[in-house]
Amino acid sequence: MASRTTLCGPCSERHITKTSEYWCPECEEAICNDCQEHHKVLKATRSHELIPIDKYISLPSCITDIQKSCYYHNEKYQQYCVAHALPICFKCIKEHQKCNVIPLDEVTHNAKTSGHLQDLETRLVDLLQNIDRIGKDRMANLDSIQEKKELHLAEIQQIRNQINKHLDKLEKKIIQDLEEKECQCKKNIQKILSEVEEKKNLIIENQTNLQSIKQHASDLQTFLVMRNIEVKVFENEQYLQSLVETNKLDPEDLTCNVDPGVLSILDSLKTFGSIEIDMKSSSIRLIREKDKQAQLQVTQTKTIADVKLILQKTITTGGETIRGCCMSVNGDYFFTDYNLRKKVNVFASDGKFKFDMLLDPSYGYDITMINEKTIAITSGFSSEHIGIDIIDIESRKKIKFISLPGRPWGITRDQDSLFVCVKGRGIYRVNTLDYTTSHLISCNLSGSTYISIFAEKIYYTDWIHNSVDCCDRHGSHVWRFKEESVLKKPRGITVDNDENVFVVGASSSNVVIISNDGKHHREILTKEQGLSEPSAIFFDKQTGKLLLANTRKNAFLYSVT
Repeated sequence: MASRTTLCGPCSERHITKTSEYWCPECEEAICNDCQEHHKVLKATRSHELIPIDKYISLPSCITDIQKSCYYHNEKYQQYCVAHALPICFKCIKEHQKCNVIPLDEVTHNAKTSGHLQDLETRLVDLLQNIDRIGKDRMANLDSIQEKKELHLAEIQQIRNQINKHLDKLEKKIIQDLEEKECQCKKNIQKILSEVEEKKNLIIENQTNLQSIKQHASDLQTFLVMRNIEVKVFENEQYLQSLVETNKLDPEDLTCNVDPGVLSILDSLKTFGSIEIDMKSSSIRLIREKDKQAQLQVTQTKTIADVKLILQKTITTGGETIRGCCMSVNGDYFFTDYNLRKKVNVFASDGKFKFDMLLDPSYGYDITMINEKTIAITSGFSSEHIGIDIIDIESRKKIKFISLPGRPWGITRDQDSLFVCVKGRGIYRVNTLDYTTSHLISCNLSGSTYISIFAEKIYYTDWIHNSVDCCDRHGSHVWRFKEESVLKKPRGITVDNDENVFVVGASSSNVVIISNDGKHHREILTKEQGLSEPSAIFFDKQTGKLLLANTRKNAFLYSVT
């Protein structure tokens, strides 16, 4: 390409060597500065847009290699075959007689400003964003695998240490037993040896006496002494015989009987365990700007001025200190009765009491549904049970406890994750698939905080500072709402499908609705309307219902219109 573009094409035809300054994409020819003046005024070329030659040289090959003339007939493209999506020259039309052929100008007209190009640009941006999200997700998966590997290595080492300690304990016990049995055998044998030695000395003495009698004693003396010696000999013969008859001379031996369970370890235990690769459902959802725009065109977003609450039902909870509420997919209502009662109350969709369950030692602060069968409840101010209880609704039993580094308060679920406010530390994320925890946002949260999630934003209340904060999932602050004349001691928080934020004011006895940008607000329920001691609030995104609970006795179900 360099040789074609460094010299002016028209001048070269006249055997004049001149350096080119411009490139004409229409003529596919380099021209010098003088020729470009003629190029601009000639009727055939005055509409051509020239570009500086250095910019043309820097263009990628996918652009410079495009031919504007037919490869087969060496004539300029002037028609377009819609069926084959190909530019063609007039001679090519014979081969495309049955095709839909239109002038090339019709498809190239305003190509740079066409919606098709804009859509293509948007799709490229979407692709890059999705690839970036997938990359981050896979990197997070790599980190998760590394963490799991280290966790399992520690678990394997712990089991190995426990086995070693147990075997050491058994070994010590059998060695002690061996030493005791050896001591017992030695003691029995030493006792017989001592008795026999004593008898031996007595017999030797009698032998000596008998020899002396033979040499120096009279017959009478010999007779009388022989009688005494004979008695002693008989006694010793009887003693030795008794040793044989009572099996006291049977040799003692030590036998080690190894427990078959120990030996079976060598025979039956072939592996320490097994490692499996679990495939889980991906949380990645591909984003397309085109789809989002179509959704926005279909869905009319309601502003806070449009929102109205219509009371549908009153539920008598009979609570003493209601702090959390939520709804199940089948319409059951759940309320935590905090601190003193330490229980969760469950009501059917018609408002009738179904059952309750004690949460002790957890105080039972806030609650959220994990799925149609399980719920998660935070322990609140409890000092001996700091974390989250996972409870099976059908069996009414705690099936898992997730320990946390600080007292947990508000909790919510989004897809396969729980998000929980931890006092003094910030917001933690708990994976509901394997219950692993991660520190998502670091901040000095006060107690009695609540949290809600919508799309990519996290909303939480601050009881101490009378504020509502919104941030993204990386912890970057988006906005803060703080109007103490309207909202005091905010507790429960929830977000509707239009990203309008509902917040309970405990001290101001009201419910305030805040716009999704945090700039506008209005009181949607007030003390003057009979609202008293509101505490918890929950918006069901499937039914569009809003559940509001008072600290004591009652809860209210509203339809949001």
